[in-house]
Amino acid sequence: MAAIPAPTNLRCEYADRPRGIVAPRPRFSWNLQPSYRGQEQVAYQILVSTDADSMDSGVGDAWDSGRVESPDMVNIPYEGIPLGSDCRYYFRVRWWDGNGNESPFSDVSTFETALLEEEDWVAAWISMADAGTFPSRINTMVNGLREDSPQYFGIYLRHEFSPGNSVKRARIFVSGLGFYELRLNGQKVGNRLMDPAQTDYREIALYSTYDATDLLKEGTNAIGLLLGNGRHIEAYGFEKPRGIVQLAIEYADGQKDLIVSSDQWLASHGPLMENGLYYGECYDGRKEMTGWDEPGFDASAWHRAESVSGPGLASQTMPPIRATDTLRAGSLTRPKPGVYVFDFRQNLTGWARLFVSGPAGTTVTLRFAELLDDKGMLSLATLGGAEVTDTYTLKGGSEEVFEPRFTYHGFRYAEITGFPGVPAIENLEAIFIHSDVSKVGDFHCSNSLVNKIHRNTLWGQLSNLMSVPTDCPQRGERMGWMGDAQLAAEESFYNFDMIRFYEKYLNDIRFAQKDDGSLSDVVPPYWPLYPADPAWGSAYITIAWFCYFFCADKRIIEDHFDTMKRYIDFLAASADGYIIKTLGKYSDWCPPGSVVPKSTPVELTSTWYFYNDTLLLSRMAGILGKRKDSQSLSDLGDKIKSAFNETFLEGSRYATIQNGPLTRGSAGQTSQALPLYLDMVPEDKKKNALRRLVDAVVRVNDSHVDTGIVGTRYLFDVLTTNGHAETAYRVATQRTYPGWGYMIEEGATTLWERWESLAGGGMNSHNHIMLGSIDAWFYRTIAGLSPLEAGWKSVCIRPYLMGDLTHATASVKTVRGKVHVSWEKGDEGLRLAVFLPVGCRGEVHIPVSGPDVALLETGAVIWENGKVLGETQGVSTVDMGTDSLCVTIGSGHYTFELR
Repeated sequence: MAAIPAPTNLRCEYADRPRGIVAPRPRFSWNLQPSYRGQEQVAYQILVSTDADSMDSGVGDAWDSGRVESPDMVNIPYEGIPLGSDCRYYFRVRWWDGNGNESPFSDVSTFETALLEEEDWVAAWISMADAGTFPSRINTMVNGLREDSPQYFGIYLRHEFSPGNSVKRARIFVSGLGFYELRLNGQKVGNRLMDPAQTDYREIALYSTYDATDLLKEGTNAIGLLLGNGRHIEAYGFEKPRGIVQLAIEYADGQKDLIVSSDQWLASHGPLMENGLYYGECYDGRKEMTGWDEPGFDASAWHRAESVSGPGLASQTMPPIRATDTLRAGSLTRPKPGVYVFDFRQNLTGWARLFVSGPAGTTVTLRFAELLDDKGMLSLATLGGAEVTDTYTLKGGSEEVFEPRFTYHGFRYAEITGFPGVPAIENLEAIFIHSDVSKVGDFHCSNSLVNKIHRNTLWGQLSNLMSVPTDCPQRGERMGWMGDAQLAAEESFYNFDMIRFYEKYLNDIRFAQKDDGSLSDVVPPYWPLYPADPAWGSAYITIAWFCYFFCADKRIIEDHFDTMKRYIDFLAASADGYIIKTLGKYSDWCPPGSVVPKSTPVELTSTWYFYNDTLLLSRMAGILGKRKDSQSLSDLGDKIKSAFNETFLEGSRYATIQNGPLTRGSAGQTSQALPLYLDMVPEDKKKNALRRLVDAVVRVNDSHVDTGIVGTRYLFDVLTTNGHAETAYRVATQRTYPGWGYMIEEGATTLWERWESLAGGGMNSHNHIMLGSIDAWFYRTIAGLSPLEAGWKSVCIRPYLMGDLTHATASVKTVRGKVHVSWEKGDEGLRLAVFLPVGCRGEVHIPVSGPDVALLETGAVIWENGKVLGETQGVSTVDMGTDSLCVTIGSGHYTFELR
């Protein structure tokens, strides 16, 4: 047998060498590079060992799957001996192809389990007795703005210990609410920021696991834990910050030690004083306690820590928040004496790093904003009451560096006052922070405006991933609004590795569900807005579906099926004759010229989502083999559809409200697009319903959107799949209001909340993601790349050659490997290149205007004048459709030319 390449990109629970695995049957995935076209995996073998020596010897003492006859390479569950708590395991994989070729084993990878049982936790939650407080302004939404909400000064905790000799392995498990920074022997442990991920702390708190082996030293060691407020504040129903630490040490002789937080630890305040998500941070360098996190520090003025209660704990497996980029300002201005404004030329989320020298006691103040006023000063109008102010008081001496820990800002501009002297542009850097999801997608085309919209979408998406999918990063809100989350879910999967992020968020949603099945608009429900608008509650089912569809994650829909069904049951119980009349609040939010829907009835949108979610859950029930549930949900869907048309359809026009500029009798874009998207329109009325939609787009609105965030998500798909791709492209590339191009013409570097360029108070964030749903359309339509089956098992390659486009390219690092497409058209015809990894097959649709063309593949004619000519390796079929040639291919590289 010939040698074939070994598997690469080994993953356990989607992660590379993860720590903190909680699944009793973790799943393995790998990628395979084809060595010839059409290559397929027919069998695999997985070895899992408890130690490196066994793995090196080819012994799977935890699990040896043997040769398994299967093409599967995604989410293969572990079937070995029960996994131990806080243990490391080693694994590797090999495979066989259809020609009998056998690969060598892959390189060795590892995974480590979490503390799997509740009794594994010995440590206690601790805090500081009589900790100092300060008043802060908090928008509670439900109870309005609280000007004097108490928060706590930074809390410092420390403990010294002496481990034995010959440390073989050390793991430290830690959580701190709201946020923590962990230090060991004077060093920060890890590179996580604003950890742990935000949750509803009444239900659960997350802990992180760090490798501390190389940080321990002989003799006395010291642990330091710094705590900040985060969301764990009184305004949301919580108390003062608290932390929990457990250090597990294993020695070479097999002995073990546990170092745990308790009331024997010491507590104090220090240089970090006021701190809050919306407040900012105040840090007094004169109060620094040099060596507070090192052994030998004089802690005689500190007090014993206080044991406190705390929530249950779960391992944090989602990507942490990290700093991913550093930006230098593009300009520095002085709008008035002593006031200096740095323009970073990019709206982002994070903070500023200050470099400063000056006399002790000098206080430098940093403020942040998205916009400037007409005098070049910061405009605070879009901040929604957030103070967003950091202050640093110098300790004096050599250059000092300050950056906050437990706050973040959404900004393009940073203002310095109180600077000792005149700052230079090098005195301030912008640090971009967000949940560190890996970038998996790339897109580019010949239209520079489309590329800018794509770029703004990427910045907007990352800016609003802060352990929950937020609405915006700048104002006194930054909440997990579910409407924003569900509308951006598909786009986010094309661009980023989102699965572990969404796994966590789906658990947040489940924790937020009430006994009656209702959900909150905001999750975690720091703002308990029950019951959710159906377009917002849809996030539960929509995100679960995309997790399955993009990653073949059947376990997610298994784990959440019962609670998702409880949500559908809640909608059904709330309906009146299958019409949702009372739950809608936002509906087609923020259409042009309005915040509330101006032409789309709230009941129509709410009922449409009731139908949409019922159909999706019916489909998921079928995937899980729940036939009764699938059928009952399908039957419910039929009743909703019938009631929807009976209530809202008149002729071929769906109902509108006359609060906007619609002419009498004209159709609303959202009202028409939604039922067309789900094939709800009666067959004999589809043609006219579509005609009315196109008329509403082209004639009534001069080829511009007149949709809010909901209609925008579906409008372009409806136009494209119904023969109006050119119209969709023209709408997408408008440079005049309303449209994405208008935003860019007005200087946007992310996406706006509203179609309007607004600088006053109210709803006008300049960094929202909900209108970024169009980016998925760029991948699917301009580049022509989309999955057909769950986990990219089969792929559709169907570029639409629209408008002025001359070329486009896109790739996605899928769970099966990188999928790539690029196309270019010229005077001689079209050239289309495709790459599919092993485990993926494709349907390539090549647009043609008639049969009198020739199709070449890597220079050889395979189809001409309506006939297939010969065979080509990897190509299964070539069929002529109404407007394209459909070529079925297997794995490998292909280059098609249409002449």
